[in-house]
Amino acid sequence: GHGLSKKGSDDTIKIFLRIKPSPKQSRNYNIEKTFDHDIVRFHMDKSAAGGLVNNTREDFSFKFARVFDTPTTQEEIFDGIARSVVQSALDGYNATIFAYGQTGSGKTFTITGGTAAFSERGIIPRAIAMIYQELNKQTDFEWSTR
Repeated sequence: GHGLSKKGSDDTIKIFLRIKPSPKQSRNYNIEKTFDHDIVRFHMDKSAAGGLVNNTREDFSFKFARVFDTPTTQEEIFDGIARSVVQSALDGYNATIFAYGQTGSGKTFTITGGTAAFSERGIIPRAIAMIYQELNKQTDFEWSTR
């Protein structure tokens, strides 16, 4: 989610979903994109649930500020979620990014990144780079970090 965006104009909590690529990709979901939010819809056949789901519902839908499907890059995640949050913090507002999910769902990869390539850097290393880039642009302020 994210706190305040630039200039404090948006003080709501936003919930995002990143769908992790899987070797056994099942496409039992559909993403509906609208102007101001995305909806992900899941269909679970009762037979596919193996008797583990003890209810009559087969269709589920969840609304998010934005849904990032499996081919989304780390850069797209940063630009779509974190860039405005980091800018809000630089503008003096409180800002938080919180990753939540099941074990193995990709939280660490999204937040800290992978090690195979520089492009796999996550939100934290990109945020640190952005902070120092922005501080270097400021000539009318003196900054100290600790």
